[in-house]
Amino acid sequence: MDLAFKGSLKETERKCTTFEFGSLPVKLEQKVVMADVSHEELLHWHDEIEIIRIRKGNIHCHVNDSDVLLNPGELCFINYDTLHRVYNTEAVTGDLDVLTVKTDLLSQNKEIYEKYILPIIRNPDFAHVQMDGRNSYAKLISDIFDELYELVTGKPAGYELDVIGYIYMIFRRLYQVYISEKDIPVSYNSDIALQRRMTAYIYEHYSEKITLDDIAGAAGVSRSKCGNLFNRFTQKTPINFLNSYRLEMGSKLLMSSDEPISYIANACGIGEQSYFNRMFMKEFGCTPLEWRKKK
Repeated sequence: MDLAFKGSLKETERKCTTFEFGSLPVKLEQKVVMADVSHEELLHWHDEIEIIRIRKGNIHCHVNDSDVLLNPGELCFINYDTLHRVYNTEAVTGDLDVLTVKTDLLSQNKEIYEKYILPIIRNPDFAHVQMDGRNSYAKLISDIFDELYELVTGKPAGYELDVIGYIYMIFRRLYQVYISEKDIPVSYNSDIALQRRMTAYIYEHYSEKITLDDIAGAAGVSRSKCGNLFNRFTQKTPINFLNSYRLEMGSKLLMSSDEPISYIANACGIGEQSYFNRMFMKEFGCTPLEWRKKK
């Protein structure tokens, strides 16, 4: 199951442009990440590789339990099925490009796929790579971002063939980085698996009445271990993470439906409308009704 969700920042939802390449499992997004909003992107993972390019500002990319600060011109590769989130702590608005690719796109040639693609995406210790924009690999990948934008906006005849070719070119450079890493730092451990179980439990049961014991029980850990893991991987307590996700889902329902706010409060597991209103104001800086009026 794909537990990813998109557009977790209020301003990102207002300033996020998505480009799709026909039927290809490739997506390119232009995002704005604000620092002056309290509702940050939450921990997630998906069955795609992701490459982030920073155009403006200094953006934090939290991958598993590592935190990477990306500067303008830098790129970050985030591997398939890896816990991550992006956030901004600076006063300056951050602009970034995000390329996501399902690697099935490259699986038609079994020999090539098994030789060059699978070693990368099946190695949980190769969770992410930060690339200096002046590095030759990073420079080429950055140039490919620009080429992809030109292709998706112009869509000349047969442009999808060029897109596939560019994705292969990106993976060649990722493979070169992969084989050059003599000692890939070990980042994957049992704690990551435990965190994923608890996060998945929240994503699947957020609309129900769940407790700290329920969240900890999803991974078979103690309450204290649960709290320590959430602090390490999400920088939130388990209950704060649960409430942030509930409000995330509530914000989406407000934008996608005309259901009464009392219904939405119940649907996202918060219950009392007055409590939902107070929590929403604290998280998003506006009331649910004000949020809905923006759609």
